[in-house]
Amino acid sequence: MPSWMVSSVTALAFLPGVFLGSAAVPPRAAAEATTRTVFVTVTDSKGAAVTDLSAADFVVKEGGRAREITSAEPAKAGMRIAMLIDERLVADGPTRAGMFEFMKRLQAVSEFSIITVGIRNTVVVDYTSDLNTHVAAINKFTLNPGPVSNLLEGIGDFSKILAKQRPPRPVIVVVAAPSGGEVGGVLVDEALNALRQAGAMLNAVALGSGGDGAGQVLDEGTRRSGGRRTNVAITTAIPNALNQIADDLSSQYQITYALPDGVKPDKRVSITVSRKGVTLRAPTVMPDK
Repeated sequence: MPSWMVSSVTALAFLPGVFLGSAAVPPRAAAEATTRTVFVTVTDSKGAAVTDLSAADFVVKEGGRAREITSAEPAKAGMRIAMLIDERLVADGPTRAGMFEFMKRLQAVSEFSIITVGIRNTVVVDYTSDLNTHVAAINKFTLNPGPVSNLLEGIGDFSKILAKQRPPRPVIVVVAAPSGGEVGGVLVDEALNALRQAGAMLNAVALGSGGDGAGQVLDEGTRRSGGRRTNVAITTAIPNALNQIADDLSSQYQITYALPDGVKPDKRVSITVSRKGVTLRAPTVMPDK
């Protein structure tokens, strides 16, 4: 029995107005203040997480203007991770093993949904942190997958679902073999906009480089959302690539910043770090709401 077939595993609100006599006097700053939160990854020259930064080390600009950072700390919000698996890879042993190890590492702080993407999307397991449920589902993946996969539609559809659910820390992880036959321009833009509106961080492991519509979404989507795209030449490299993504997600910073009273949120955001010799992965766009 392959080693990955494991049978069991251990498993502000704002204050209302302050009443003075019969008149309510709402505190203006508290009532109108708007804060936004982003999740970023910082690594050193060897790819290891940098974990000793503070708010003073970051600069946030939204709409081209500097914003006040109210906090920057290790991310505490639990993740809701949609794992989209290209049907062309579901029979592959290393892909299955990599999925299991990825979920095992993040189980304590995440709930996962597994979706296979072929001509249509199939939700194999809805969101749960029960790793036994996920193992059972992986073990039941077909050994005779279909020959094509509509990744573009899959990413767009599940971005829209996450946008409706509004979890505090949405993540999409795609394991795919993007190649040929994908639809183009307009739907690429639609998928990218759906990803932005979800506020989801896209991470991808791609077998090959993939220059079609799906490849463009994987490339642009990971960059704009602050995620990681890794191209691999063989499927035996997939587990290590997923492990790198798990490293990123388990060591992120949660940065909260404030907008001045009366200023509308802007979709453009720029985050930089003052420390030299480090790599920052951060979103460059925000949802409208």
